[in-house]
Amino acid sequence: MRKTAPKVVLLSAIILLFLSACTSNSGIFAGGNWQSSGLPHQHIRALAVDFNNPQVIYAASSQGKNFTSNDGGQHWIERSSGLPTDSSINVLSFDTTGKKLYAATGAGLFVSTDAALHWNKVAARGPFNFTALAFNFREPHTMYAGTAFQGVLRSSDDGNTWSSANTGLPPGIAINSLTFDSENQQLWAATSSGVYRTDDKGLGWQAVNTGLPTSIVVYSVQPDTIVPGGTRGLIFAGTNHGFFFSQDAGAHWTSSQDSLVGTNVRVIYVDFHKPTTLFVGTDVGVLRSDNSGQNWGGVGSGMPRNQSVYAIMWGTTGYTQLFAAADDVYMYPGTGGGFGFNRLIELLIVAVFFYALYRLARRRRRTSRTDRNAEQSKVEKGSDLAKTSNLT
Repeated sequence: MRKTAPKVVLLSAIILLFLSACTSNSGIFAGGNWQSSGLPHQHIRALAVDFNNPQVIYAASSQGKNFTSNDGGQHWIERSSGLPTDSSINVLSFDTTGKKLYAATGAGLFVSTDAALHWNKVAARGPFNFTALAFNFREPHTMYAGTAFQGVLRSSDDGNTWSSANTGLPPGIAINSLTFDSENQQLWAATSSGVYRTDDKGLGWQAVNTGLPTSIVVYSVQPDTIVPGGTRGLIFAGTNHGFFFSQDAGAHWTSSQDSLVGTNVRVIYVDFHKPTTLFVGTDVGVLRSDNSGQNWGGVGSGMPRNQSVYAIMWGTTGYTQLFAAADDVYMYPGTGGGFGFNRLIELLIVAVFFYALYRLARRRRRTSRTDRNAEQSKVEKGSDLAKTSNLT
């Protein structure tokens, strides 16, 4: 039985390594890295997850293409029929029912009611470059659209008719993103001139920039109450000067302990699993904070560090996978197998560990055999002495 111990150890190591290589979501190979979903060099700028079926993911590019995945990003098919081919798609967003998917583009606003199989242009005055969309969940037919040069538009009939909602906004201001806080009935605008807020559904805007650097460009504003359980009055801002937060509904802003100064924070995503967890898309990848933006750390490896991240969303069944829009759509944790460099290192560590066990088992077996031989030799010598003594 002792002779077979090293063989058992070696066989166990081989089996474990084989299973680890084949199963990317178990053990040390649990996929703690970003993985490309298969849209390289597509310059993805927008993501949308069907909240009626989170396995369905949409990704839109700066080249006017929309891609759809029905299996959580494992495979993609282009569905751009009706979209302008020479205009960036800046935002993808579902309405409050999840039945209409809107695409805000540089050549107008488009909508699909058949899972992106066909797109139709939404009626709007003038050739607007649409940059942002927001919906009021308490008023299902009301939507807001941000533009690059004409401020904010408001529709109360699903986009069939629009009116200007710019009172209080500087002329020609660029709207980078809009967020409607349905709990507090406030609309937030991240703009080329800072942060603006309206408490009356767009009838009048006020600047809320105290504490922010002058000439700041704000890319994203997110109230913590955008998700259930969020802290009332806590607001986050992503800018060209890093990350800022306000604890009094935008009246005063301050940078966090890790302010990310010198980093473009292009998108903020409040984790609906836990409101104190934030993800931000920057020019150096995705960062994560578990204490409402006070401290930041990286999220895995595998994403090229020279790619800006423009959108972040949870998706797939159970919302267990994070998607990031860069020049590709990246998934975290990755689901594919294969032996990348990091995984090869892990594999070698496991191999060395079991080889050490194997060598230790062999050494113990040899020591045990030597001890048995020595004991046997003593017994035999004792027997010979006894025989000699009897003969004399």
